[in-house]
Amino acid sequence: MKTLYLLPLMFFLYFFTACSSNADEANGQENLILKENQILNIEKISINGKIYDAKSAESKPNINFGVDKFYGYSGCNRFFGSYQKNSKSVNIEDQSVASTQMLCHPLEVMEFEHLFLTNLQGNFKISYENDKLILDNGTMKIFFE
Repeated sequence: MKTLYLLPLMFFLYFFTACSSNADEANGQENLILKENQILNIEKISINGKIYDAKSAESKPNINFGVDKFYGYSGCNRFFGSYQKNSKSVNIEDQSVASTQMLCHPLEVMEFEHLFLTNLQGNFKISYENDKLILDNGTMKIFFE
């Protein structure tokens, strides 16, 4: 008789333990997916280990990945282009990035923008550090807020 009561209890515990384990795995997988149509504010970039930021810009630099297209603001000018992605990387072809051509002050903003747009090409690995998105193509790392 005790066995009849224990069997449903064991099934119940096994079922909920398995579900919570799968949910945790799914959440970890979801973090590697770059969400579409979400404005991502750029905190800083690192090029060959040197850190650059655009704190002097009027608005925060950002990027938005749509369906096969991206656009954003680089501190002074707007930019746009096309890309391909999978769950672990984003590929931006060399000739696919274009931007407006305004001159801005202060000079640090123009330097940030030039370095950012010049290196916004290649295969960017998607990763997370301290729950913050990072795109890394080997030359430039883009750190998002």
